[in-house]
Amino acid sequence: MPDLHQENKVFSVSAIRNIFSGFLDVLYPRHCFACDKSLHEEKNTYVCESCLKIIEATEARRCIKCGLTLGPGITSSSKGCHECKNNSLRFENSFFVSDNIEPVRTLIRQFKYNKHICLTTPLGSLLANLLHQKTIGEIDFVVPVPLHWKKKQERGFNQSELMAKRISKGLSIPVSTNNLFRARNTLSQTQLSRTQRQENVKGAFKVKIQRCFIKRMFSW
Repeated sequence: MPDLHQENKVFSVSAIRNIFSGFLDVLYPRHCFACDKSLHEEKNTYVCESCLKIIEATEARRCIKCGLTLGPGITSSSKGCHECKNNSLRFENSFFVSDNIEPVRTLIRQFKYNKHICLTTPLGSLLANLLHQKTIGEIDFVVPVPLHWKKKQERGFNQSELMAKRISKGLSIPVSTNNLFRARNTLSQTQLSRTQRQENVKGAFKVKIQRCFIKRMFSW
């Protein structure tokens, strides 16, 4: 027989939560973090349906290897496109939810620099859903790109680690936060060219444990 007491308890908690959420909406109306549209009539909490549709519709033809957008007439094989196939890349595939365009650009800035860590949920879900659709093979760990301890202390959190945990939950793949670490602090990559970025991170990362054999890992 069903536990009526338990059912009533669950219903009461749900009702209180809905009332509290509605009360907060009156005091602090929710708005989309990307376009500032009111979310009062939407089920989404942080990003409006219109912005999510724009992000999901920005899937372009991309290189199988490096993931960059392919122009007209440009092809990509398992070895990559003409930009990356002659380079010694240390990874098998790259996946992009979107290029650095709106509304993703604003959402990332809000998440990373304005410390709106609540955006971990919608951004992490977008990436987890994309990876779920891809043939990503066997992945042993999700590995977040570590921050130097000084930068993490300044920011208060590592956005990559938060995203990695969300992806780990969505794909049921364990996350590893202890094996890869940043050996030295580096300049911000935002204002650097592609070549400068590559030079900037040379020797910046170290692996603590190298004894275990890892088939594949996804790094964010």
